[in-house]
Amino acid sequence: MECGISTACFFPMETEQALLEISLSEVKGVEVFLNTFRELEPEYLSRLKSIVKQSEMHVLAVHPFTSMMESFFFASSYGTRFEDGVALYRRYFEACRILEAPILVFHGDYKNTAYPFEAYCKNYSALQCVGKEYGVALCQENVVRCKCGFLEQIRRMRELTDDRAEFILDLKQARRAENHVDALLDAMKGKIRHAHLSDFDLDCDCLPPGEGQEAWALLLPRLKREACSMVVELYRDGFQTKQQLVNAVSFIESY
Repeated sequence: MECGISTACFFPMETEQALLEISLSEVKGVEVFLNTFRELEPEYLSRLKSIVKQSEMHVLAVHPFTSMMESFFFASSYGTRFEDGVALYRRYFEACRILEAPILVFHGDYKNTAYPFEAYCKNYSALQCVGKEYGVALCQENVVRCKCGFLEQIRRMRELTDDRAEFILDLKQARRAENHVDALLDAMKGKIRHAHLSDFDLDCDCLPPGEGQEAWALLLPRLKREACSMVVELYRDGFQTKQQLVNAVSFIESY
C-alpha cells in the first residue's frame, strides 16, 4: 500500500511547481491534478514526467480539470456531446499513459440532473472501455454534488455495469454527504482502487490526517485491505505548511 500527496493541495500553485514541491520531500507517491488544457500538451506532460523520473516518484492517479463538465459530456441526450467527451478524455488517458498513472479520477453526473442513471452508467462503461485501451482504470469518486456521492447510487451503479465499475473513496466527500465511511466501504467493497484521505474536527471537515478526530486505527486496516493506493488530498485552507502534508503521509504509513 502506497500513500502520497495530491498536487491539488497546493492549488492555485501551477501543477509543475506543485509537483516540484512534492519532489523535494521524501514522499514518493503523487496524484497529479491537471488544471488547464495546456497541461495536456505533450511538452508539458514531458516536463512532469521528467520531474517524476528524476525524483523516483510514482504517479498514482491523474485528476481532470473538466470534472464539472462530465454531466455535459456524459449525461446528455445530445449524441455528439458524448463523442466529443470521449475525444477529450482520450487526451487524459494519454496523459495517464505518459505519466504511467493507472487511474483517472471521474466525478460523473450531477445529482440534480434529469438524465436517466441507467443511461449514465452505460456511458461510463463505454468510457471505461476507452480507458482500458490505454491501460487506465476510469474510477468513479463519491462526490457529494454528484449522483454517485451516495450509497444507493453506488450500489445501483455496480448492478448496472455488471459489477465492472471501479471506485475512489473520498473521506471529506463522504462526510459532506453524511455517508458513514463503513457503509461506503461496504458499498464499494472489492472495487476500491484509490482513496483521498483527510481528517476532521468540529470546526473543519478537511484537515491533514492525524490532526483531527478520524478513527484511523479502525479505518486504515480496512482501507489497506480494500484500496490499492491513497493520497492526502486537502483544500488549501485546511493546512498551513507542506510539512503538515508530509507528516500526514508518515502518519498514515505508520499504520
